[in-house]
Amino acid sequence: MLTRLKKRFLDLPISQKFVSIFAVMTLLSCAVMVGALHLGLSVFEEKLYEKSLQELDFFVQSIDDDLQQMDVLTRSIAVDTTIQSQLAQLTAADPETAQYYYLLTGVRPLLLEKLYMSGQADALQFVDLNGNAIVVGQSFPDPGEERRIQLADALNRTPGSFALLPPDADYPYFICGRDVLRSQNMSMQRLGTVLVTVDIEKLLNNQIDALSNKPSELYLYNKEALVYQSGETAADFTLPDTRQGYAVQTMNGQKVFVCWLTSGVSGLRLCSVFNYSEIYGQTTRARWALLLGGCAILVLFGWVMLRMARLVTRPVHTLSEAVKSVEGGDFTTARAMLPNTPAADEIGTLTRDVDAMLGQIDTLIHENYEKQLLLQDTRYKMLQAQINPHFLYNTLSTLSWLVRAGKNEDAGRLIINLGDMLRAALSPKQNTTAAADVQLVRSYIEIQQLRYKRRAVFTLDADGALESWYLPHFTLQPLVENAIKYGVEESEDVYEITVTAHAEADTLLLAVHNTGTPIDTARLAEIRNFTVKPQGHGIGLKNIYERLSMLYKTFAFTVDSTETDGTTVQILLNRQDAKEEQPHGETADR
Repeated sequence: MLTRLKKRFLDLPISQKFVSIFAVMTLLSCAVMVGALHLGLSVFEEKLYEKSLQELDFFVQSIDDDLQQMDVLTRSIAVDTTIQSQLAQLTAADPETAQYYYLLTGVRPLLLEKLYMSGQADALQFVDLNGNAIVVGQSFPDPGEERRIQLADALNRTPGSFALLPPDADYPYFICGRDVLRSQNMSMQRLGTVLVTVDIEKLLNNQIDALSNKPSELYLYNKEALVYQSGETAADFTLPDTRQGYAVQTMNGQKVFVCWLTSGVSGLRLCSVFNYSEIYGQTTRARWALLLGGCAILVLFGWVMLRMARLVTRPVHTLSEAVKSVEGGDFTTARAMLPNTPAADEIGTLTRDVDAMLGQIDTLIHENYEKQLLLQDTRYKMLQAQINPHFLYNTLSTLSWLVRAGKNEDAGRLIINLGDMLRAALSPKQNTTAAADVQLVRSYIEIQQLRYKRRAVFTLDADGALESWYLPHFTLQPLVENAIKYGVEESEDVYEITVTAHAEADTLLLAVHNTGTPIDTARLAEIRNFTVKPQGHGIGLKNIYERLSMLYKTFAFTVDSTETDGTTVQILLNRQDAKEEQPHGETADR
């Protein structure tokens, strides 16, 4: 009986299903309203805590930011070469001489410049090894002997590090310090101490004044000691020993909502206090009245509503989960989630249509993917077919001349270098490493040096982990070939050609520079637009650019030419722009 009723309900049109649901929901409206109100009031306290926590986080972050700025300020003073030189001379001088006080006075403008550049601290104090102090900025509040000893102990534990003492009830200032160690000669000799103070009351009052709405009463604690309070009401509550949280406590005879947050940098605890009775007095009574009146209806109709809702929403939920799997590209899992025999209503029809659509899309995607792979491979082979080193004839002529002249050692070296060039040109592999491409250029340069003798000066500068970068075959060599063709061959002067390959962790810089005649403006524009066709069988810049585009999504490819600096072709690659398929599916020629 129940099975037939369930099947008949599932086969109903969507509109009739909703009519049935709404009829039941009419009876449950009271329960839903009571439940919604109860839920809203229940989470109100948590939301208030979140709001208070955001307010506290704003002030704590302001304190932490200022302390971090003090760390940066003292570090910049400690490592400044000018300040270190002045302090080194001060340390070496006799403290009883006028020269000593002249050097001590010379430290003041250097510290004053740092103070103004920071824009955070009001005053800064430097104490030399003889106990003499210089104060720049506003007045420097005296921390007292005990706090100076505590700060000195903290500085001695880790020489050269940033030390911080939090404020207390007697001294409402952060006092920060750092020893200046001589790093110029790596002696790490102590040259003095830099001290900075931060007025916590001034800092928090400035932050409060900058807000459009006045926040709750704020109290700042250093452990159990009260350091700051924004209002006039004395703090009369106890905070649990946790980093953050909230509690309802009694303060001065009234219930208050207390929220606290501890700074991860300074260890100070900031508290905000609201009047609990004003917020919760009336809402609490209304909540309990509505809760008791609606519980009976909610229990009576809750189970019925839940069962009916599941019958309607389960197919929609299943279809929604299948669509989410499709968004991730998993068509097989999506189709497996759909029911084998969906109902005869609109949702069932939609489910069958979605299943058929997913099957067709899956087939089309695989067909299109295979076509794209074929097109990619064909395009690369067409580009690689353009690689034909046109200098082969001249190289063989040079080899013949060397043999006839009896220069067998030069001839042997030329044959080895030519073999490296031909091996790379005939390699079926698509990619090579930057190190291998640099070695190929080195072989090419040695061949050209035998040919041009004193007419050209070649320089190859390569450094870094070049073997970890991938390039198409013949990336640098065509650039050097162009530099020779349009520089050395067209002039009788001696020209310099410099090849640079510099690899860092995330970037690779490739550059070829020659001091030949600059390129005129019109032709330079054509070269930059890749509209100039290479002469003969050479590899043009456009060819290099297109082959690099198969390995990197974006990269810098620039050509510059001036009368004074000559011509430079530069390629800048970024590792994060490398395509995912590099070098998968390919074997790099090392």
